Amino acid sequence: MTDVLPPVAKSFHTLCKKCEVERYHKVLTHTSATSAKIECEVCHSKKTYTIPKAGSSMAKKATTKSKTGVVKPRAKKNSHADEYGALMLNRGAEKGTPFSIKTKFKNDEKIEHGKFGPGFVKAVQPDRVDVMFSDEVKTLMHNKV
Repeated sequence: MTDVLPPVAKSFHTLCKKCEVERYHKVLTHTSATSAKIECEVCHSKKTYTIPKAGSSMAKKATTKSKTGVVKPRAKKNSHADEYGALMLNRGAEKGTPFSIKTKFKNDEKIEHGKFGPGFVKAVQPDRVDVMFSDEVKTLMHNKV
């Protein structure tokens, strides 16, 4: 963003601290001339957005300096992206089981979640499953009668 806040009820792209990924956020209200309350359109977390000051950029926050002094991009939370991409290439066309808390899932089963999209079951416990989605692995309840 530049030096102007987006209008209320409009969406703009910025880093979501909860998702740890760039997402669209909806402006809920302006709290001052330089800040606004915003809500992530994916995880629905709310935060205060402040217009970045001149000289500070998102690029500075997205890099780290190693001991040798070399600046490199910071690792993202979704380190499983390569595995997810390979699964989608191989099994992306197959129809996933619609997610329901009542359904009992098996390991390596493809599911379709209403909010998170397609995912793959990575670990199964009697009442919980770890499901790998495109942006992160989530633990979900299952097998609830």
